[in-house]
Amino acid sequence: MDVEIKLDPNFKTPKLVIYTSEITDHISELVRQLSNDSSKLILGSKNGEIFLINPNDILSIFTENQKILARCIHGSYKLKNRLYELEENPPNEFFIRISNSEIVNFSKVSSLDMSITGTITLKFINGDKTFVSRRYVEKIKKFLGA
Repeated sequence: MDVEIKLDPNFKTPKLVIYTSEITDHISELVRQLSNDSSKLILGSKNGEIFLINPNDILSIFTENQKILARCIHGSYKLKNRLYELEENPPNEFFIRISNSEIVNFSKVSSLDMSITGTITLKFINGDKTFVSRRYVEKIKKFLGA
């Protein structure tokens, strides 16, 4: 799929046009996602291409080498957003900050390990792990109702 973005100051709201020879399941799903809640889709880039990322596909958003990355099940994408922007206006109610450098999607967390005193280890549905910073432990417990 080719993606093209044109900047035009005459457009006050974004307009999306899809050129295709036929309506496929992929096109229908894309239209559904864009129609339902386009303000919550996140733009990410990988290998010079721009992708529309559904927040439900994101495991976590983190900083690495002064870049903001979205870790998804099928790879990572570079984001233009700032971490504090995503914390202030999260893509959905399951995104919670767990450290100064990471926000996680709790709907993609499969288990929590609280065996190490004072810390929490989060395990994602794909097997990846991350750690909750000590200063965010109380916030996570409150979110979980513990």
